[in-house]
Formats: sequence, C-alpha cells, structure tokens
Amino acid sequence: MRFRGAAAALSAVALLAACTPSDSSPDSTRKDAATEQASPAPVFRIDDVAEPESKEADDQESTEDAESTATPTSTASAAGSGDVVESGAEVDLKSGKRVSLSVDGATLTDISLTDPDHPRMGIDPGVFFDGSGTELDAEDGEATAGGTATPKSESKDTEATAPAAEDAAAEDAEAAVVTAPAESTSWVSEYDLVADSTYELTATATTPDGKEHDFTSTVKVKGTDASAMAVRTVLSDDQTVGVAAPIILTFGSTVAKKYRDDVERRLSVEVTDEDGNEREVEGSWAWLPDDPQSRLHFRPKEYWPAHSKVSVDAPLKDVPTARNRVGENDLTIDFEIGREQIVEASAKTHRMIVTREGKEIMNFPTSLGSPQAPSYNGIHVVMSKHANYTMTSERWDYETPTQWAVRIHNNGEFVHAAPWSTGAQGSRNVSHGCINLSTARAKEYYDTAIYGDPVVIKGSSVDLSTEASDISDWVYEWDEWKELSALD
Repeated sequence: MRFRGAAAALSAVALLAACTPSDSSPDSTRKDAATEQASPAPVFRIDDVAEPESKEADDQESTEDAESTATPTSTASAAGSGDVVESGAEVDLKSGKRVSLSVDGATLTDISLTDPDHPRMGIDPGVFFDGSGTELDAEDGEATAGGTATPKSESKDTEATAPAAEDAAAEDAEAAVVTAPAESTSWVSEYDLVADSTYELTATATTPDGKEHDFTSTVKVKGTDASAMAVRTVLSDDQTVGVAAPIILTFGSTVAKKYRDDVERRLSVEVTDEDGNEREVEGSWAWLPDDPQSRLHFRPKEYWPAHSKVSVDAPLKDVPTARNRVGENDLTIDFEIGREQIVEASAKTHRMIVTREGKEIMNFPTSLGSPQAPSYNGIHVVMSKHANYTMTSERWDYETPTQWAVRIHNNGEFVHAAPWSTGAQGSRNVSHGCINLSTARAKEYYDTAIYGDPVVIKGSSVDLSTEASDISDWVYEWDEWKELSALD
C-alpha cells in the first residue's frame, strides 16, 4: 500500500500510533515477527539396531553364524528410524543391539548414554550421522568417568593428585556428554546394550530458530537366556603386591573378538595414594593370546607408584562375550601396591642386587644359566614362592629338591638356594637357567619377596619371549602392549 500526500502520511502515522505500544521500536517489531515464525518442537525417535555389517566377525565363529547376526540394513541407514518418543518417556530395547536416537526438524548438539548402576564406566561416545546417513566425526573424543588409570590417559606423572572436589565434579559434568558435530541429526551407540540394564539417555537438539530443546529417556533392556561365562582374577582384596604386578582377568572360555571392545570399555582402574588422593597412572588393558581361555591384563606404562591403592571395577554380568554367551558375574578388586623392591641379576658380573625404594639392601654373588641353558634377559615378575620345592626337568633329566624357591617365570626360572653351586656363585654361570644363591642368602631374599616384584636379568645370550608364561606383560614394548587393547 502506498500513501500519497501529507494527509495520507499523517493518517498512517496516527493509525500506527493507535495500534503500537509507546515503547515499540523497529527491533522489537522484527523480534515479534521472528517469534511468530519460531520453529516447531523437534521430534525424537529411538530404536534398537544391529551392529554395523562392517564389524569383523570373530575368527572362531562360522560364516553362517556371522551372517545370522547381520541385518539387511546398516547402522547408518537404521539411524533416523524408530518410534517417536516424548521427553521423559521410558522405552524397552533388546540386549545385544545398539540404541539409535534421531531428531526431526533439528540438529543434535550433545548426547549422553550412561549406566547409573555403574558410574565409573566411561560414557558411550557413539557415532553421529547427518540427514543423508553419512557418518560424521565427533568433535570430542571418548570421555571416561571415574578411572584415573585408563587406556586413553596421556598423563606421565604418576604422582599427580586429583583436583579439588568441586573442580572434579565440574569435570565429571563436562565429561557426561559428547558434543555432536554440525549437521548431525542422528546418533548410534558404539557398544551393545547389556541385558537386564537400565540406561539414562539425554540429548540436546537445536532447531533452525536457534532454540535448544532438552530430551531425556530411560532405556530398559530386556533379559537374555544366553549361557554364562565366568570371570575370575588371581588377585584378592587387600592383597599387597609389588610394583610390577599386572591386573589379571581370566574368562571361563574364549571371548569372541567382536565382543572384546564391549567387555573392555566397561572396566575402570582407580589409583590413589595413602591419603586417598587420586594418582594419574598411564596404563592399558591388553588381550593376551588365549591359553586356551581368554586372558585380559592391565599394566601401567611404568611400574606402579609405590604405596598406592588400586581399585578395579569390572561390571561384566550379562555383557556379551561370544555368540549366545554373556558374562556370569560382576567383579571388583581393591588391592595395595607395597614398597618398590627391584631385583637385578647379571649373567656377566655374577651378582644379584636388590634395591628397595632406590637404596641397595642386598648384593649377593650368584650363578645364572650356563651357556647350554642360559637365563633369559628381561623383566620377570615374582609369581609365587615355596619354602620347599622340587625342581624337575625332562630335558636335562633331573629331579632336585630345593629350598627358598621364588618363581619368576613359567619357563622354569626361579631364584632359589643352590648349596651345590656356591663355589661358582660370583664367578661362573652353571645353573639350568635359575638364579642360584647360597642357602642363607636365598632365605634372606625369600623373606622379602612378594607377588609382583620385578626381577630383571641382564647380560645373558637370550631374551624373554612374550609367550610361555602367565605373566609376560613387561616383555612387550609399550606401543606393542597398547595395540593388544580392543579399544586401540
């Protein structure tokens, strides 16, 4: 409409004044128009979907079994499907599947899927997709809650203490969500849902008008009739161990490779000093060769800090471990790291030196393996000790009773009393691979040794292998060890 002449213009001004509040302005008028064009509330959908077809089938499963777990649609195409769910509603999903959350008319800005019954377990970072089903890279990496000794830790300061309680709480709150990349409209969990579990799913979606909409839902996972697989450990609560002691989990059977990431991501390790302050310790879980059952070990990059307390949480009940198999039980361990005692035995100097907290406490003449049966270079670990033990060898055809025997490897290496070789101790190597001491010196060392103490052999002609022992953890270089993690 056009106004011609001054009279018409004045009439228009009068009309506008009659319809508009006295404090109105062009900006407020534009805001009122924008409000009228506000985007509709987003629509959220939840579904359970199969794992991606690209996930490699386990070597021990048949092709038929592997195909039976696949679905015609991939995770990417399944993202964006599902039933409409109102915020605050409860949904029932199937175990062994993954949860998919999608939003219509908005983009996701952050998301969180947590298990309130296991607060120490890291959150599920999931995978984000845009509207076309294209996978997107999340802006944040996986956040872990609780554990300070984690596979993803980059800290090298084993003496670092935890931040103040308020700061720690703020960090945990920030770690409770994963920030979504731009243009993301759907998300699929990275790990399978565990039977008989309850998850809390939260998300924030932003509509085109810039308004944020919060969403929450309780995800109930149905039970399972799968067979149970036991989980055990060689450590016990309140046990005091040496600084090289690994955390060892053994399974009642073989954990299929396709499920090992689901198992490992539920594990947490917390380390504190004598006063209860957290210590940051870089460490990693590793799946060692099956023997024939699966073995999962945790070791720090360097030796544990002495005089620490370690708490392990392994909530593995009902966690998938193989086709139609799940974990039988949850497991917790709380043990202590004792004094730092390290043994070094040299095949060249023929001496065994024991240090405690960096100070030499023993320096004994010894005899190591002969050229025909050399001792093995490398870091051994005290595994057990026996006041009386009979050494036997089919290869060398002997059966010899010994005293004060400390086992350091499953290949037959011990530190033990050998009164028959005292004449060679300090000058020649004449044993079948063991570290020989006089009876009195063997007893003195025996009384101080505990499970997990490192025993380092040097100067021999052969090196330890990563095979042939329950504890070969320290034979691996750190980068090699980390590659044995299913989360690497």
